[in-house]
Amino acid sequence: MKRTRRRPHAAALAAGCLAACWLVAGGLVAGGMPAGGRPAPIVAPDRAEDAPDFSRAALADFAWRAFVALDWPAADPSHGRGEPDRARTLGDSGKRVWETFKSGYELLPVDDAGRRIEPTPWESEAGPNPCGADADNRRRTIASFEPFADFNQPSFAAGEPANPLVARNGAYTRYEIHVDAAEFSTFAAHGWSGGLNLPDPGHPARLPVGSIAVKAAWRPLTAADPPSARTRAYVERAAIVDVGKTLAAGHVVCAETEVALVGLHIAIKTASRPQWVWMSFEHIDNVPPAGEGAAREPDARDDGVPYAYFDPAEPKRLWPPFGAAGTQPVDRTHPPALDPAPMQVVRRHPIDPSAMAANRAYWSAAGVKDTVWARYMLVAVQWPTSREPPGPENDGGYFPGGPTAPGARDESYKSVAAPEENLTNTTMETYLQDRPSSCMACHQAVSNARGDDFVGTLARVSTQ
Repeated sequence: MKRTRRRPHAAALAAGCLAACWLVAGGLVAGGMPAGGRPAPIVAPDRAEDAPDFSRAALADFAWRAFVALDWPAADPSHGRGEPDRARTLGDSGKRVWETFKSGYELLPVDDAGRRIEPTPWESEAGPNPCGADADNRRRTIASFEPFADFNQPSFAAGEPANPLVARNGAYTRYEIHVDAAEFSTFAAHGWSGGLNLPDPGHPARLPVGSIAVKAAWRPLTAADPPSARTRAYVERAAIVDVGKTLAAGHVVCAETEVALVGLHIAIKTASRPQWVWMSFEHIDNVPPAGEGAAREPDARDDGVPYAYFDPAEPKRLWPPFGAAGTQPVDRTHPPALDPAPMQVVRRHPIDPSAMAANRAYWSAAGVKDTVWARYMLVAVQWPTSREPPGPENDGGYFPGGPTAPGARDESYKSVAAPEENLTNTTMETYLQDRPSSCMACHQAVSNARGDDFVGTLARVSTQ
């Protein structure tokens, strides 16, 4: 029997959630959750093509296999972008597979006048770079053509940013998007990157099975960070926007610095789930644990290291409140502060026990154990349960989700939320942690309902 669901109330949608959250999930169908054992961890450069089993354990394993495969060291570009180096192991150094996907600025390039232009071919590393004409796309760049756009988290309104996030070391968190060959080629073939032939509800987009989108959150490291910040996380040297120099010059100016990966969203379109499978991972040192017992997350204090986004000397609450000074989106007219105040971040809801069980299984697995990747955890999982017919009117019957009872209402940004499982990433949806906020709820409203097939990047193009 087909499952139906009440869509969240419009007022609730306007209040919260985000346009580009990317979370994984385990599964459930009408009639209950199938029983069965947990899959044994597979640490390999190949992800699972699909997760037809509707159990939470199967979907959590699908998520971890995707995380491992996408974070595998990438092959030399001469062997093709987005390919793993099969002679290496997960713990070896070098760029990761997803980092060799096309970046957001390669997918949506602009000319010197700021006009949309067509992207260069998939294998090419030529093309404009946000850091200027002298910048090389082979050099790791985390920036955007629009000054400071990469400082903001997404909101529930297409094309409208929500807020920045300042770490305890006083650095603004930076965000970037990468897409695989399947998604990139679809954009290029239709002219979407240049703003042409854009889909709408009457002519919706249909991205191919196998399309992958990745969103990463990076914390710039400073002299204030202890050595553990560099040894416990995946760290890159990257060109990022220098706030002071950019403000002085009136255009984007970059500087190279070390950045630590603190969050990673992954969305994959599969044959059995045309509304995509959504996964989100975080570094274990970001914030204090919210779970208890077997579902308790690791605690940085147990290892004697500081949290990246929480100060134990301050009250355990999310601060400052959303809408207060410091939480407004930054842009040309409201630029970032040169010396911003750190934010206090907490996880408002526990991670689901099935996700934590998958985390523990992979942390102890050969090939993951004793690498930095054993300090990342699956924090949220979401997937569709009603696949047919795919289109703007079908939100996929996503699970986990909001209330389904007739007439039920829920609000985001609640000061006190009813018990619920975690469906967000503290580094990417800091102020969107309460229902109806979730990946699929957001992408249905902002992307799929507009004919954009749950693709937040496509929704962004259509609003510009």
